[in-house]
Amino acid sequence: MVPQGVDERVFMDDIRKGPFQSGEARGRWRLVSVAWPYAVIAVSAAPRPNSPGEFYLRFDLSNYPQSPPTARPWDIELDAPLADGKRPHGSSRVPKAFRTDWKSGIALYIPCDREAIDGHDAWRTQHPSMIWNPRDGITLYLRIVHELLTSSDYTGVHSS
Repeated sequence: MVPQGVDERVFMDDIRKGPFQSGEARGRWRLVSVAWPYAVIAVSAAPRPNSPGEFYLRFDLSNYPQSPPTARPWDIELDAPLADGKRPHGSSRVPKAFRTDWKSGIALYIPCDREAIDGHDAWRTQHPSMIWNPRDGITLYLRIVHELLTSSDYTGVHSS
């Protein structure tokens, strides 16, 4: 057995706790794989024509939970970043969160993401409930993404 670091043990403990387990039981998300410091988690989406029922996110969980995670949409079949034309789309919030014109799409543009919060200090007062808090763990990030993917703003995959 490979010894786990503290950050990996904390993450594994978090996904065994009620908030993660509750979301999984409700079909909101599911753990697909862990190859530390990366984890792939599928997040369910509202049914839309010609769109998948879930999207995969590949999380970098380095220094979890003290440092916020960062995640990018992931193509599980290719084990590679999700192509731009297969990303979630919508009329307002969804395309902003899943944008590809910012940092080449390497992370979601949401306040709890490690890459996104950098340089966006105003988000701390504008979106306090979406700021990373180690006590909330990975479920904070998953709740935000699930809410986006099941909102009326979500229209399916981006049409190229």
